[in-house]
Amino acid sequence: MITVSIAGGSRPEILELVKQARERYVEQLAFVVFDTVENIGDDSLWTYYLCQSDVEVAEKAVSYVAEGSAQILLKGIIQTHTLLKELVNERYGLKTKKVLSHVAMVELPSSKQSFLLTDCAMNITPTKETILAIVENAKEVAHKIGLVLPKIALLSAAENFNPKMPSSVLAKETAEHFQDIDDGLVFGPLSFDLALSKEAVAHKRYEGPIMGDADVLVVPTIDTGNALYKALTIFAGAKVGGTIVGAKVPVVLTSRSDSTQSKLHSLEFAMKQL
Repeated sequence: MITVSIAGGSRPEILELVKQARERYVEQLAFVVFDTVENIGDDSLWTYYLCQSDVEVAEKAVSYVAEGSAQILLKGIIQTHTLLKELVNERYGLKTKKVLSHVAMVELPSSKQSFLLTDCAMNITPTKETILAIVENAKEVAHKIGLVLPKIALLSAAENFNPKMPSSVLAKETAEHFQDIDDGLVFGPLSFDLALSKEAVAHKRYEGPIMGDADVLVVPTIDTGNALYKALTIFAGAKVGGTIVGAKVPVVLTSRSDSTQSKLHSLEFAMKQL
C-alpha cells in the first residue's frame, strides 16, 4: 500500500484526482488530506485532518511523510513556497541532495516517444554546480524507472560548441565532468531535434553518442524548460507528469490549471520512483 500525504487536498480538483486514482489502483493507494476548509470527501476516499492555517497544513503533511506514514507528498491547493519551505526544514531530514530539481516524464502520443525533461520548474539559471546536481537527480530517477544506462542530452541551440553561447559552454563542461561514468551517458551541447528526432539526425548526417534517442533532456535555464514544456503539452498533445526530486520521497506539484489527467500522470510518475 502506498500512502499519499496531500497538503491542501479538500478541494474539488483534488477530490476528482483522488476518485480517479482510487478507481484505477483500488487497494494500492491510500490518501491522507490536510486542509483548512471543510472536508468534502469521506472515509472511503481519504483520512482527513483539519488545520488552522496553511503553515500548519504544510507542517503536518510534511511531518506525516517524515515519520514514514506516507511515501509520496502531493501539493494540493497551497502555495508552493509554503510547502517547499517546510520540506527543506532540517528537522525533518527529508532533503537528501544538495539541490531539489523538477523532473517531468513526457510522453508524445504522435511519435510514441517518452523521455524525462529537467529542470522546468525549480532552478532558474543554474550554475555549473547546480546543473551537475540536476543531472545526478535525473539520472537517479531514470534508474528508478528502469533505464539502466540513460542517455542524457544537454540542450543548447546547436551541437557544435560555441564559446560565446553560455548554454553551449555549460553543456560542454558538464559533459566533461560526467565523461567517465559507467551508469549512463551524458553528452552535450546538443540541439533539441538531434536529441529526439532520428529524421533530423539522418537529414543533417549527424553522428554522435546520442542520435535522436535521448532518454533525458536537460535544459540550460527555466525559461527554456518552461517554454518547451508548454509547447509540448499545448501543441504536441504531450502527456506530462512531474515531480520534485532530491528528497527522500517524490513530491508531486499540482496547479489549478492542470487537468485531472495531468495530475494523475504526475502521481503515477511518483509511484514509479518508489
